[in-house]
Amino acid sequence: MKIPLSLTIRIYLSWVIYLPVVGISFIVAWLDRKLRFPLSFPRDVDQLQNRKDWLIAELKKNNVLPVDAEPTECIVRPMDQSSIFRSDAASITIQYIAQDGPRTLRCFAKFAPSMGTVWNRTIFNLQLNHIKESWFNEYFVNQDGIPAPKVFIAKVSAATGNLCLVTELMTGDMEYRECAYDHLRGEHLDLALDGLATLHARYWGDRSERMKRIMLIDDMTVHFFDSLVAGKWSIPARKVLVKCWIWTNNPQTVLHGDARIGNMMFPIAADGRYVLIDWQATRKGRAAFDLAYFLILSLISSHRKAVQETSKQRYYDLLVSKGVTGYTREDFEEDYRHASLCVLVLLSLPMLSGEVSVEGFAALIFVYGMDVWRERMRIHFEDFDYKWLAANYDITEQEAHSAVAEMLAVIQARLDGISAASGVRESLRDILKRNNERYDYEI
Repeated sequence: MKIPLSLTIRIYLSWVIYLPVVGISFIVAWLDRKLRFPLSFPRDVDQLQNRKDWLIAELKKNNVLPVDAEPTECIVRPMDQSSIFRSDAASITIQYIAQDGPRTLRCFAKFAPSMGTVWNRTIFNLQLNHIKESWFNEYFVNQDGIPAPKVFIAKVSAATGNLCLVTELMTGDMEYRECAYDHLRGEHLDLALDGLATLHARYWGDRSERMKRIMLIDDMTVHFFDSLVAGKWSIPARKVLVKCWIWTNNPQTVLHGDARIGNMMFPIAADGRYVLIDWQATRKGRAAFDLAYFLILSLISSHRKAVQETSKQRYYDLLVSKGVTGYTREDFEEDYRHASLCVLVLLSLPMLSGEVSVEGFAALIFVYGMDVWRERMRIHFEDFDYKWLAANYDITEQEAHSAVAEMLAVIQARLDGISAASGVRESLRDILKRNNERYDYEI
């Protein structure tokens, strides 16, 4: 694949800059774990247990608690990190006396993961995950009516990547266990489509000053990642990588970036409502990416095939009803095809698909879920328009088929490697079966 000389020079310069940044980030993460640098906010659940006065003061400062509230009890209950996939988190229950009598406030507190290796934390910080999550929660969620939990406190350390996020506790909601449910309810599918359309329509074409807080993946970054797989991926596969990612990165609106069902909560009680959680992948891009990511990865393939076209039409109609103009149905269909390819690319690329943050038993959970996603991607691309792919990516139809198969094989090879290196000899299926637990799914 021919690359202009100017771009080649920029790629080399990116490597020159990137390698020292990786080294410095690793050293900072290592020192922070050893020395636990002092922060202006609690760095984990243990510190929060000992800084309840800070918590109460911040909640009062942010008008979450009345200024004259008299707390009678503050209980911080740690959550099992393995059950919420590595985040250090807790539920908080605050009993207090207000002018109109006794009251209760329930919160959810999330911190940077304390599990995993220093390298895992380094990659997490390099992706600026907690900066993106904190900024979106602090500057956008409460002000804009976004389908997300109300934000009470959002603190982040740009130097160390530490996070302290306190939000409402969604007591009236339920979550689907990732890859372990047999069907998504129709009313919940409608809520997800409406929630994504609400997010995308709210920021469609927004060029205001505060949008600088939302990061953009520029073309140089795409070419840098292309350089990581040069010599490993075929030219057709690299052409797909570059074009679909650059296309999807067009700053049309704000994306959640990781809009899978595990990052959604659905109402089951009168006080519940649909929300998206975990905004650490927030970025600018084309709206169709979030939709493709959700439909392809979250729905059982038989269900997706049955509802995909009606869901796409429903989502598009919602965008229009919420004020999006100048975006035709044909434009949307074109975006959705590119976005489908981009989902495959991002799952195939090292560092971006999440495996660097898993080890031991958590690695088996990751492999199990990622294997479900890989198979759902495979089934999705059985019916893909390869003639369109060939025409739009300057490759032959045979090369188009081969490029998709190649990226699916890349995912499988890495999953096999993670399983072999996990140190856990049993499969996840065998472990759960032995413990009489269910983790069933249908591809």
